[in-house]
Amino acid sequence: MMVARYTLVCILMLYFFKSKILNHAAFWLSYYVLFSLIWATPEQGYFASFYLEFILMPVRIFAVYCMLYWLIPNFLAQRQYKIFVLNYAVVIAMSGLLQMFFSYFFYNQLMPELSAQTMLSLSGWFRSCMLINTTVILLGSLKILQMNMQLQEELARIKNKSASTSEYIEVKSNRKMYRLKINDILFLQGMGNYVTYHLEGRQKHIVYMSLKQALDSLPKTFIRVHRSYVVNKRKIDSYNQDEIFIGEQTIPRGKDTSDEDLRIVD
Repeated sequence: MMVARYTLVCILMLYFFKSKILNHAAFWLSYYVLFSLIWATPEQGYFASFYLEFILMPVRIFAVYCMLYWLIPNFLAQRQYKIFVLNYAVVIAMSGLLQMFFSYFFYNQLMPELSAQTMLSLSGWFRSCMLINTTVILLGSLKILQMNMQLQEELARIKNKSASTSEYIEVKSNRKMYRLKINDILFLQGMGNYVTYHLEGRQKHIVYMSLKQALDSLPKTFIRVHRSYVVNKRKIDSYNQDEIFIGEQTIPRGKDTSDEDLRIVD
């Protein structure tokens, strides 16, 4: 228990350094301790379990990093599935072979009575491949999940950037399509299923849609400050706790709208 607690403390300390190398080191340290404790038996004791995991760790690390930094980015991400599967099989087969020999070396040191025929066999090689494959599949799946999340974030960033850099939006009002310059929009007022676009020069366009739909089509410089109002933060002249002032217009401010929400962040 003391070893487990000490390891946990070390992992937490390493995590706060925000270093990729230290995070990897923390993961493999925790992996080493955890599986050493799991595979420990009363017959062999903790020393034998920790010793076995120590000599097998390099092979598993090799297989995992081949997957994470070679197979996934160069083949799977490029949709070269056949090449990915072929190289993956080669990596697992080589790693299983190495682990089988390392395991034989370990058991030969502790139990010389075990023969090479028992340890160095097709079933022993297959078992080693399966053990390595479990770790590789788990961490490979996490890597793919991470890449997918990064891709979704990048697509969202591109979408937001595109929306923020677009100069015009099109709305249908009074049976006509109007192209409105986003920078000319002062604020939007929702009235049931209709939204009124208030523009510079006292122009107005009433459009059939919800206020939420209208807000979704606008960049982040527009914010909902009240259940019935959306304002262009770049057009705000002043505000207090209860109201927002844009030119001659006074707009009610909801209690959930903070001063930070009203600031412009480029």
